Amino acid sequence: MNKTKLLTIAVVGLLILNLGMMALFLFNGKPPQHQGGPEGEGPKKIIIERLNFDEGQQKQYEGIITEHRSKTKELNKRSRDLHDELYSLLKNNTIDKTISDSLIKTITENQKAKEDLNFDHFQKIKAICKSDQLERFNGLVIDLTHLFSPKNGPPR
Repeated sequence: MNKTKLLTIAVVGLLILNLGMMALFLFNGKPPQHQGGPEGEGPKKIIIERLNFDEGQQKQYEGIITEHRSKTKELNKRSRDLHDELYSLLKNNTIDKTISDSLIKTITENQKAKEDLNFDHFQKIKAICKSDQLERFNGLVIDLTHLFSPKNGPPR
């Protein structure tokens, strides 16, 4: 076997190997990540498209979103403030357990309020669905945790 033939086989082999590695990285089986715009434009767009909202429903949905974002922002700020207050107790030499327990209880109540708010938000979305959209809404319910899960850890 001459050197040219050996070199050609090596180049073709490396090319095939490189193409295989690129395919592996491109198609590694992970679902595509949400690439929405600011304030959750991705989930908003997905919901409008999946439920096939008409113009009127989109306006109603926009109002639902505005209200939800405002309340969510308040609850998230409250959560940050409560956590800051709780962990600032660690600066003290002695910690009053009743104060820390009270703060933890308030944090828990705030988290419950967030969950209630989110559940109510989707009930409002369901309420604006027409009867032929309810089956699509039920399919969407399965994907809710993936649509709205934090991508980079908890917000701060």
